[in-house]
Amino acid sequence: MENQHKVRAVAQSAAVMLTLALAGWSAGLAGKAWAAGPASIVAEAEQVTAQRTGLQTEWTGPTTGPTIASGKRIVCIPTDMKNTLSAEWCGDMVAIGKKIGWQVQIIDGRGTASGWITAFNQAIALHPDGIVSSANAATVQPEVDSAVKHGIVIVGLHFTSVPGPDPKRHVFYNIESSPQGIGKAEADYVIAMSHGKARAIILYDAEYAVARYKAEAMRAEFAKCKTCKLLAYVNLPLSQVSTLVPQAVSHWITHFGTPFYVMTIADYYYDFAIPVLTQGAVAKSGVRLVGSDGAPSAYDRIRSGLYQVATVPEPAEEQAYEAIDEFNRAFHGQPAYNYVPSAFLVTAQNIHAQGGNQNQFNPANGYAEHYLKIWGVPVR
Repeated sequence: MENQHKVRAVAQSAAVMLTLALAGWSAGLAGKAWAAGPASIVAEAEQVTAQRTGLQTEWTGPTTGPTIASGKRIVCIPTDMKNTLSAEWCGDMVAIGKKIGWQVQIIDGRGTASGWITAFNQAIALHPDGIVSSANAATVQPEVDSAVKHGIVIVGLHFTSVPGPDPKRHVFYNIESSPQGIGKAEADYVIAMSHGKARAIILYDAEYAVARYKAEAMRAEFAKCKTCKLLAYVNLPLSQVSTLVPQAVSHWITHFGTPFYVMTIADYYYDFAIPVLTQGAVAKSGVRLVGSDGAPSAYDRIRSGLYQVATVPEPAEEQAYEAIDEFNRAFHGQPAYNYVPSAFLVTAQNIHAQGGNQNQFNPANGYAEHYLKIWGVPVR
C-alpha cells in the first residue's frame, strides 16, 4: 500500500509540474480571431441566460421513497475544508443528521491526494455505514474499493465526472449539477453580455474530472461564437492558487491587455485574483470574472461590483439533503434516484433572491420539506 501511494504521489507531482509551464500560457494558448458569425448565436445565448437567471420554484426531485433508516453513521470527507462549497456540504449534512438521528463526522481531505487517501483510510477504520466525499474518485479508487468490501456505501459530491450511479467505481450515486450545464451557462452568459464580442480565458484544474468536463463545455459553447476570441485555456491546480493565480493574472494583463472575461470552474480562484486587480488599479470594466460554486466571497464580489459579474452556484444544502436521501435508498436496498437540477446564474440583478441575501443558493422549490416528508420526519 505504501508503494502504491508513492507511485500515485509521483504521478500527481509530474502532472502538476507539467501544468505549471507558464510559457504555454502565451502564444501557444492564445486563440485566433474568428470571422463574423450569425446573430442567432448571440440571440440564443441571451435567451437561455434570461431563463437561467429566473427563479427556480418548481420541485422536480423525488416525491416518494423509503422512510428514514434508524441510527446510521456517515463520514463526510470534503476535498478541503478551506474550499467553501466542500465545507458547506459536510456542515449541512451534520445539521441534517441531527434532525433525523444520524451521526455525521467530518474528516478533512486537506486539498491533496495524500490527504484524501489518509482521510479515506481513517474513515474506513471507523466502520461507518457510509462515506460521502467531494475528492477525486480516481485518486482514491483503492480506498473506495476497500470501503465497499467492508460494506460501506459510497456517495459522491462532485466525486466523479458526471451525476448518477457509477458501478465501475463502486459509487452508489454521485451528486452534482450537470458540469456540461454549468460550463454552457458560463459561456452563454459571456457571449450574451458581450454581444458576441468577448475575449476570454478559461481557467480550470485538470486534477478533477468534473472540472475538465466544465471547462470543455465552456470551450465548446464559447467556440460557437465566431466573433468571440479564446485567449487562453489554462490548467492551474486549485491546491496552489495562492501563489499561481496572482502570477497568472499579471501575465494575462501584460500579455493580452484588457478588456477580457475569465470563466472558471470554481470561484475560489478569484479570491487570489482580486488583490492583483485592485492593486494594479485595473478598471472593473477591463476584467469581468464569471465563476461557479457560488462561494460567499463570490456573492460579495458580485453584490459590490468587484470584478466578478456572475457565478453558477451549487445548491449546497439541497445537495446535502439529496446525499442523505441516496444513502437512505441504499440502506433500504433501493436504486438511486436520478435528480439533476438545472443551472442557475447569480448576477447583480437577482443576487438577493433564493438565499442570495445569505450568500448562498437555496432554490425556492421547498426541497427540505419534500425530503423530510418522504422520510417521515416532522418538518420543524
